[in-house]
Amino acid sequence: MNQAFWQSIQHESSWCELSASAIRSNISALRHRVGEDVTLGVVVKSDAFGHGLTSCARAFVESGADWLIVNFAYEAVKLRQAGITAPIYICGNTSVAQAAMVVAAQARVVLYDADVAQALAKAGREAGYTVPVHLKVETGTHRQGLELDEAIALARLVSELDGITLEGIATHYADIEDTTDHRFAHQQLSLLKEAQNAFTQAGFDLPMIHSANSAATILWTETHGSLVRVGLAAYGLWPSKEVYAKVLQTFTAKGEGFIPNLQPVLSWRSRVVQVKEVPVGGYVSYGRTFRATYPMRVAVLPLGYYEGYDRRLSNLGYVLINGVRSPIRGRVCMNMTMVDVTHIPNVQAGSVATLLGADGDECISAEQLAAWMGTINYEVVSRIHPSQSRYLIDDDSAINDAKADQSLTQISSN
Repeated sequence: MNQAFWQSIQHESSWCELSASAIRSNISALRHRVGEDVTLGVVVKSDAFGHGLTSCARAFVESGADWLIVNFAYEAVKLRQAGITAPIYICGNTSVAQAAMVVAAQARVVLYDADVAQALAKAGREAGYTVPVHLKVETGTHRQGLELDEAIALARLVSELDGITLEGIATHYADIEDTTDHRFAHQQLSLLKEAQNAFTQAGFDLPMIHSANSAATILWTETHGSLVRVGLAAYGLWPSKEVYAKVLQTFTAKGEGFIPNLQPVLSWRSRVVQVKEVPVGGYVSYGRTFRATYPMRVAVLPLGYYEGYDRRLSNLGYVLINGVRSPIRGRVCMNMTMVDVTHIPNVQAGSVATLLGADGDECISAEQLAAWMGTINYEVVSRIHPSQSRYLIDDDSAINDAKADQSLTQISSN
């Protein structure tokens, strides 16, 4: 299928491919994990972790996700403009000025500010929509949220306002991905349960309690609560090697646990635009950081750090061409990258290079790129530039939502 598809998009110099079957498989595995009684929320913030907001959001919902979770109000607006009707939860900051956007998108929000509560209630009353809010309780991350007494005080304000309603409380784990020692995370969960009891004693009905990100969803059923907020795992990537190690350790030691067969959704490819000879002693790219020690052929790829292919990969990373690893030579430029194809036959202008994903029996994973870059797989995928068209591929067909995404971006920025 790849060759036929690549031929069909010859106008593209570089692009991303999204596997609809991988999305379905990942959502199926996650649904099996949480069951039918827990709301399965999928995080599509930051352009769906760089995968493409509207195309992924639509595919997640069609595959069985219950809620979509974004960080900003403008993302919720984009989804509604794209015709997506699933419930949307805004987990990041909402300002007073954005209250009308929240109501227009009929979204629910995380809340920790009394002025925002007033603005949401006013916008909700004017539009005839009651905004569901979730209070963020501080349990140890010290990033976003309120101490327990502050949260209960805000809940009292919410209860006095028309146009807004308390739907739940939530927290977020500080250290669940970077370690196999999860005592701090368990402490945070205990604090959330204490907060739940305090809200109940204060007379508040809490339809929803939630804390689970991808790692918690995979590791512990006791974190699932009413809603799981799955991010990276929905895209087929493990949150960290530590989470994977913990899962294997638990399964091996106890013969129980959940090991999902996560399938990466995204592949990133580019076309070779030129093949040229480099003599012995010749330099490649800026700064003369690479010098040929043998007669070389280098292929020029028409993308670089502007497109999201990180400069830290210079003289370190690889791409795949014709199923063979091809090392990067010289510095990654703003819009060009050079690779050594001396050892690869039949490379010419138009040949396809795989920057992320599989080609034949070889594969370059987001984790491998992250290791070369000295970062995490989250950054690898989320920083792929929106200029890179995203194609949702399913059974030899492709749907390109890139133009729709771009037009909505223009609308939301006006």
